[in-house]
Amino acid sequence: MSRWPCVTGALSVGIFVFTGSGQGYNGGPLRNVTDLTPQCASCHSSMTREDLRVEPEAFATSQLVENKHYKAIEEGTGGYKDMSPADRQKLLADVKLIDQNTSVTLTVPSTAKPGQEIQITANLRGGHGVVGVWLMESDLRFQGRAIQSDGWLVVGAPKVWGSDGKEQTKWIDSRGQGLKKNLNAVLIFDQQADLAAKKFPEGKVTWTVQAPHTPGTYTVAAAFQYGTEKASSVGRVTTPAGVIVPRGGPAGASGHIIFSKVATVTVR
Repeated sequence: MSRWPCVTGALSVGIFVFTGSGQGYNGGPLRNVTDLTPQCASCHSSMTREDLRVEPEAFATSQLVENKHYKAIEEGTGGYKDMSPADRQKLLADVKLIDQNTSVTLTVPSTAKPGQEIQITANLRGGHGVVGVWLMESDLRFQGRAIQSDGWLVVGAPKVWGSDGKEQTKWIDSRGQGLKKNLNAVLIFDQQADLAAKKFPEGKVTWTVQAPHTPGTYTVAAAFQYGTEKASSVGRVTTPAGVIVPRGGPAGASGHIIFSKVATVTVR
């Protein structure tokens, strides 16, 4: 994930997502090791209108990737103003290639008994660098909530596997000593896309959750925040301090947000 806006108490999963100051986290919100949702990832671009469906039309339109990210590259504005037309064309093609090969799907039982423990797995493909995955009760970018808000309980730390197939504990292990690790959010590290070879990283996150005690129909979705530009040979800039940031800047729109399809669980 290329860069992340400040996430208080959106990966870019810089998540990924994703403060009012407009500053960003390059490489993810590494200090915000807590439950996360994407509404604070205000710099990110939405891949679909569906996750913006309850927002005012003009605002929703402004958040779509075509208007928020692609257009700036095409027109050579902001961080892209010093790029040649050929380099901008290449960057746009590379970003779109990542988007076309990025997805998140959920595996979740369709039924559960009240209070029963079940497993929910998010399978990921695409993105670059550090990516973020949040387990939520809806697929709303700005008004969705963590899954725990709807009666679910995350039981224990989520299990995370990166593109090399090995389990990762870096995110959870960085949580403060003595704090519970049953988080709805994870970062996955070292997800490297190879655009020349058209190879894209995969990953997986499994949560064990306790179903709500009140019978009813519940919805579950996963938000996937990921970076794009730093995977491109023309999409990286090294600062005087030696930090590599996206061409559009750490507070640019090169971090993207996509949601899984909403799953329905009947508790009875």
